Amino acid sequence: MKPKKGYTPNLSKLMSDCEINYHRLMRLLPEIDDLEEWRFGVDANTEQLKQVSIHIVERSKYTTTVAVAQESLLDDWVPKPTLTVRLYHDAQMAEVLTFQRNRYIRQTYAYPNEKMFQPDEKAQLNVFLGEWLEFCLRSGRALLKA
Repeated sequence: MKPKKGYTPNLSKLMSDCEINYHRLMRLLPEIDDLEEWRFGVDANTEQLKQVSIHIVERSKYTTTVAVAQESLLDDWVPKPTLTVRLYHDAQMAEVLTFQRNRYIRQTYAYPNEKMFQPDEKAQLNVFLGEWLEFCLRSGRALLKA
């Protein structure tokens, strides 16, 4: 019987996703050096999910950390999807750091594990971020601040 082979991350795909997500974020946030928060109305299929917010969590010389959240009228029932993303300006990459209340997402996980993360959880979250940002670029519109 062959021993089970563990998950091996596809680093070129992960790096590609992170690069594309960086450029998507730059298209959504052209005034990233000047503003602290952005809100986008999105054409969702439901009245309860109509807005995505992005706000600056931290700035440093070479990185910016942002929180991306789906605003919802159902927050009491369903927690809103929230990602923390670090933008590496020198490398032009954006990486998901956290999802919901999970503080640090590792590159790989043994499976099964205590939190039942998938072996490629980080890769899946970076793909999810890309789909979410692409949806905002295609269907979103900037909302004016009051």
